[in-house]
Amino acid sequence: MIILTDSTDPVTEHSVCGIGSFDGVHRGHQEIVLRLKQLAGKKQQVGIITFAPLPFLILKKTPICCLTPREEKEAIFEQLGVDFIYYFTFSDVFARYSPQRFVQLIAGRIKPSIIVVGANFHFGNMRKGNAEILKNLARKLFAVEIMTRVGDEGTISSTRIRELLLLGNVKAANRLLGRCYSVSGAVIKGKGKGQKLGFPTVNIQIPTDKLMPLDGVYKVEITALGKQYIGAMFCRQDLLEVHIISFSGNLYGENVHIEFIERIRGIEHFTDDRTLRAAIATDIKRVKN
Repeated sequence: MIILTDSTDPVTEHSVCGIGSFDGVHRGHQEIVLRLKQLAGKKQQVGIITFAPLPFLILKKTPICCLTPREEKEAIFEQLGVDFIYYFTFSDVFARYSPQRFVQLIAGRIKPSIIVVGANFHFGNMRKGNAEILKNLARKLFAVEIMTRVGDEGTISSTRIRELLLLGNVKAANRLLGRCYSVSGAVIKGKGKGQKLGFPTVNIQIPTDKLMPLDGVYKVEITALGKQYIGAMFCRQDLLEVHIISFSGNLYGENVHIEFIERIRGIEHFTDDRTLRAAIATDIKRVKN
């Protein structure tokens, strides 16, 4: 897969592209990619036109908390069979571009033959452009197809998925994503509290730009050293600590991949090690069941 930023390349000419932020690469985004591949067949390149950083980080001045940071997003698109990703550098100046200028940039730099967008797509200064305006502005430049999706889950959006995760409802978020919400990171040294209690744990370095779900204890699947295990994870915004069931060994420095399955309970405070040990044992029993 080819990665381009604010440049021109023959690979993009006469391509079939989707436009959007694509944070999460959820089921709605996946349907767009499927449609792109149908339209492209074997003769045209399939591309994704997106932005770095994501527009909401600039427009809303929010802390960086993506569902899929850049490397993760690129890996998912490559797995889906996308040929190239084209990044526009998003800034306060870029945000003020008129819808007409944005369409001209696409036509001049990328030269696609077909663009596919969702029905709720907005672009340009003050989000004045929408899918229908894109279609009108693009006449004689490139074709535009607008995809609508009505399913049993209602509207699928990155915003809705973020809200579900922040409420701890990872099962619902996973349904909208079409896969389990996940995080990858290196195993780092912790305080050794779990070992002392009889439940050894691994501590995961949290990516600084990744959204973490609501604090609590979660059932997770963890991939380590090429094998998959079930685990009970203590999740806090500054700490990911997992007891891996049926595993023994040293993972310090190893990269592991964690998928959130279900939230077991919220964070509780225990007055002594005895009650804490009993709570952890109950959590592990629930995870096993």
